[in-house]
Amino acid sequence: MKHNKPFLIILFSTALILAMPFLKANDSDPLSISDGERARHEATGVIGGAVLGGLVAGPVGAVVTAAFGNWVSENAIAKKENVLLARQIDSQQEQLLAVQAEYRALQAIHQLALQENRSTQSELLSLRKSTAEMTAITGCCDDAEITLHFTTGSSEVQPLYESKLAEFVALASQHRDAVVTVIGHADRRGDSSANMMLSRQRVTTVVTRLRHLGLSEHSLDTSAYGEEAPDSREDSLENNFFDRRVVLKLVPATSPMLTRADD
Repeated sequence: MKHNKPFLIILFSTALILAMPFLKANDSDPLSISDGERARHEATGVIGGAVLGGLVAGPVGAVVTAAFGNWVSENAIAKKENVLLARQIDSQQEQLLAVQAEYRALQAIHQLALQENRSTQSELLSLRKSTAEMTAITGCCDDAEITLHFTTGSSEVQPLYESKLAEFVALASQHRDAVVTVIGHADRRGDSSANMMLSRQRVTTVVTRLRHLGLSEHSLDTSAYGEEAPDSREDSLENNFFDRRVVLKLVPATSPMLTRADD
């Protein structure tokens, strides 16, 4: 049997050579081995080993070499499958990393959108509040004005104005951010200094009535002009009546009308 030993070595080497093409997995290979490819690999190992074994060592060599060729083929296929599986896992991990990166980018965009939305809502609410406040003030103040007239040389408020004063106070109480202006006047008859003093007295009387009616939380802006701001340029009995007056207005706190005259 010693003369058969070199032949067996040759047979085993030959079977190993037959299986070598299956040990390498190229980048262009598919990520799995099909059943047909597996069958071809196994058949090649068995048939190739059997043919060469039979030629060199007869029937016994054919059986032994065929079995060995089958074993080598199966191991080669298993190794290739492991390589392909590892490559498939790497590919899936790369895809997972890409998806995770995209998800983080979307999260960042979402957070930025939420911040912009909150900022826009805050600005909108502030704008609505400011608009409501301005509407509440300016909406009332366009018509919130009354004029009280006085008899000659008097600062007493006539009873016929009591209801108007009460309505004015009720309106002013609904707009606590507004300012009530009280401006006193006198006609052009008599001494100008006395007329200035009389217009101040009329303002004081009206303010007292406003306080009595409940106007205690509003800011007051008082002015007295005496005979310096007549209602009409013509000096007549009728015009003098209209000059003896106190004008009340409800104006916004930021109104340019709030410029006090020297009392």
